[in-house]
Amino acid sequence: MNGERTLGDYIPWPFVGVTVLLVVFILVTPVLLSIGTAPGITTEAELIVDRVTGEPTFHLYVRALGATDRYAMIRLGLAYDFSWDGIHGVPWSQLAFTAWTNESDALELDLETDYNPVAVNVSADYVSSGGSALYVGILAFFVAGSATSGETLFAASSTSGIAVPSSIAVSNSTLPLTVLLVSSGSGVV
Repeated sequence: MNGERTLGDYIPWPFVGVTVLLVVFILVTPVLLSIGTAPGITTEAELIVDRVTGEPTFHLYVRALGATDRYAMIRLGLAYDFSWDGIHGVPWSQLAFTAWTNESDALELDLETDYNPVAVNVSADYVSSGGSALYVGILAFFVAGSATSGETLFAASSTSGIAVPSSIAVSNSTLPLTVLLVSSGSGVV
């Protein structure tokens, strides 16, 4: 060997190739997400649950992760005539969802309720020329305690794939609670 070094000795070419691919993906991803014609990450639906300390009202919002994705139909049903203390299991088989709110061609659905405990059955259908998707979830919420001694929000879900904290303090730092709904395949309008 004559001791001369080549550029390949200083720059590992596989690393350069992977770096170039990552830069291309980073530059192209915003374009792919902004197209909005096929179901994707921006069409995924979320349920936002909020409650102000000392107030009896649950504020429920269903919307897409993308700020401008319109749903063909959003449905939110409430079950409220059941007993649950937040600690023992929710009587899922006894729930009767009777109070339904529907929105067609909507960006979001907002609902307020004073029921405590309350269970929600939510679905959001996204339909476009590029495809369709249905996002769903069944959850229950209960607030115990008082504004002076501290309130606790208990949450549970019967939908596989939805994770919610079993209990959290009701405060401005812990609420609103955002729950990502799960995809159950193609939507049906």
